Amino acid sequence: MNSSALQLLKQLPGGIILLNNRYQLTFVNSFVCQHSGLPERDLVGHDFFQLFPEVPKAWFCRKVTEVLTQQQIQQISWQQRLYLLKFPRQAATENMAMAQNISLLPLPQRDDSALAIWIEDATETARYHAQLLLSAQQLKRHDRFDSLTELPNRQYWLQQLQLELARAERYERPLAVLLFELDRFKALNDQYGHQFGDSVLQSLARQCGALLRDNDLLARLGGAEFAVLLPDTELAGALEVANRLRASLAQQGITEQLPPVKLSISCGVSTFIAGVSADTLLQQAEQALYQAKCAGKNQTSIWRDSSKAS
Repeated sequence: MNSSALQLLKQLPGGIILLNNRYQLTFVNSFVCQHSGLPERDLVGHDFFQLFPEVPKAWFCRKVTEVLTQQQIQQISWQQRLYLLKFPRQAATENMAMAQNISLLPLPQRDDSALAIWIEDATETARYHAQLLLSAQQLKRHDRFDSLTELPNRQYWLQQLQLELARAERYERPLAVLLFELDRFKALNDQYGHQFGDSVLQSLARQCGALLRDNDLLARLGGAEFAVLLPDTELAGALEVANRLRASLAQQGITEQLPPVKLSISCGVSTFIAGVSADTLLQQAEQALYQAKCAGKNQTSIWRDSSKAS
């Protein structure tokens, strides 16, 4: 390779490494020296795998054999392998390796070099892709979770209710729905302000969540109204959960708040009956909750089929 071609390769914005058949470096450009932190004299003539021990030797040798045998370029994107050579990023604020697109190119056997490695810095692309992925995950979470309490929201809870209802129907398993609402929440907001009210809802979510089983699903439906999906739970078990939540709030209040406040909740319970839809089961629990509030709050009401009362 003539001197003018070598000079051009040295100035390319990406990395160039030439290897011989013994995996010794015969040429590197400025990019490789800069990002490896090694001068040319410490790179050229040395073994590739000793200089870059992070490269999987068996995998890389297999790739090189394919390139030289088929005399075809092979490309390895950062999505397949984040990097081939672990070059640190130059910015002082970044603690990450450079993402790389790699091309392996066969060379004509006119000198000692057999293979060229082209290294393209793909970090900005990888970072942008990661940001898009994070944004998509956040949007997906926003679709499923309440931003204030970080509990599942109404839409996601209803989806899970439908799934659990289908499971209960198929396997003839019990299922209960518990709705509860913080009593006199408007008065609390008016007295202490909305910011205090928001913090009370956050504390309430954490405190109630700690009293439930792992397979129970607590959600915020809106305002100061919450719902608990109770799989494999008969009416007696649902009443026990409601009483546990009410007793905890009555005894402890919201302990995280200053000033500390004593709270109470009204609860409504409905249980699965074969043939009942998710919407109906929720409506039954809402009717029971309404009955508890009308009866003086701070109590639990059970939905009963009034058409069968007589």
